[in-house]
This record gives sequence, C-alpha cells and structure tokens, in this order.
Amino acid sequence: MTNFKLNDSYIDFRENLPSSFTFENSENKIILLENKFGTIDFNLKENVEMKVIILFLPSKDETKKEFNINFNLNKNARLDLKISNIANYDCDDNFTINLNEENTSIEFYNATIINKDIKKNSLIKSVHNARNSYSNIKTYEVLKDTSKGFIRCVSDIKKGSNQAEAHQELRLLVLDKQAKADSDPVLLIDENDIVASHANAIGMLDPDQVFYLLSRGLNKLQAQELIINGYFEPVFQEILEEELLNYLKEKLKEMI
Repeated sequence: MTNFKLNDSYIDFRENLPSSFTFENSENKIILLENKFGTIDFNLKENVEMKVIILFLPSKDETKKEFNINFNLNKNARLDLKISNIANYDCDDNFTINLNEENTSIEFYNATIINKDIKKNSLIKSVHNARNSYSNIKTYEVLKDTSKGFIRCVSDIKKGSNQAEAHQELRLLVLDKQAKADSDPVLLIDENDIVASHANAIGMLDPDQVFYLLSRGLNKLQAQELIINGYFEPVFQEILEEELLNYLKEKLKEMI
C-alpha cells in the first residue's frame, strides 16, 4: 500500500471498510479504496450538501473484489459524487443512491479504465422515493486488450415521486477489437409527472478527433492518451495533493 500525506479531507478505507458512515455537515471528502472490500452505507443528514470523490486504487492483491456502496439522502440533501476506477483487478462495483425524501439530488460522474484480461461489472442505481428528487448519472468506461466491461444503470422512480427528474449518459470506449463492452440503461417509472432521459453509446475512438490531434503533431498513442485523460480530468482536477495526483496519473498512463 502506497503511503500518502493525507489531510482531514481524506477518508482512508484502503485497509478498513466500516459498515456505515454518516455525514452530518456539508463538506468535501475524498475516499480511498484498495484492499478492503464489502458493503458500506453512507448517510447524508437533512440539508447536508456533499462533494465526494471515490478513488479505486491499484492493489498488490489482484484477486476479485466486490464493493456495494449505498448513499442514503435525507430531506434537502445534495450529493456531487465523482469516481475514478483505475483498479488492476476484477471488480464488481455496485452503487445505489436512495433519494429518500423530497428535494434530494445526486450528480454522479464515473470514469473507469480496464486493460489486460480484467473484468469489471458496474451497477449504478438511483432510487427516487420522494417528490422533487433529481438524479444525473454520467459514466465513462475505456476498455483495452482482452478486457470485459459491463454497466447497468437503473433510474427507478417510485409511485408518489412526482416532479422527479432522472437522466443517464453511458459511454463505453473500446480501444482494441478483442475487448468487449456491454451496457444496459434502464428506466423504471411508476409516476406520470416526471422527466427522464438516457443516452447510451459503445464505440471506438472518434477518427475525426484522432486525425485532428495527429495533425497537431501528436502520434497515435499520445492522441489516445490525451482523449482518455479527458474522461478522468473532472475527477483529478479536484485532487490538490500533488503526490497523490501524480500517482493517479502515472497509474492511468501505465494502463493506457
């Protein structure tokens, strides 16, 4: 396990993952995950506004790991959640955001890279249990070599959650022909007065983007690296500690 100088904005769960954790005040937190896996419930008290970053870090233990991460939002709670998954092991990561009371919201952004013969499966679920609840889920996945990736995204709007709003955007980028990507966007709607949408795409690098970068003097590998870095930049730009940021960028570059 790599040692970093961490300040109070970090929560280090690399070796110890509790069953629950409560946010009682509005603040920004960065959560580190590595060797310890399992299930954890994060609870946001009433009126709490959180910005949370979750970093799935590479591990010396490359056995398969399963994470079940649940966020429970109470009245007027708001969560801005960003995730970077550069784990070097088979991984099932399941995220459930329970919008339990009115005026709750989740902004969800996830960037994942998979290489070699690694397999990663993701389930992202927003459950609207109350009126005026809002979810906006964006997830990006990059696949190389003979890796396999699957994303299921579920927006579940329960009866009585009128004026709820739910959006999904799933983008899977396949860099090698032997890599396999699959996705399953799901909208479960049991209420009339709502707004919901989803976008889903699986494909190779945009040849126009690559051509433009090549015309500016980059080679193909540099162009590929620049495009992939763009998916992770919304997460990395929130990390101010230079040592950790350099580590993340180095590991991402190794996977590319």
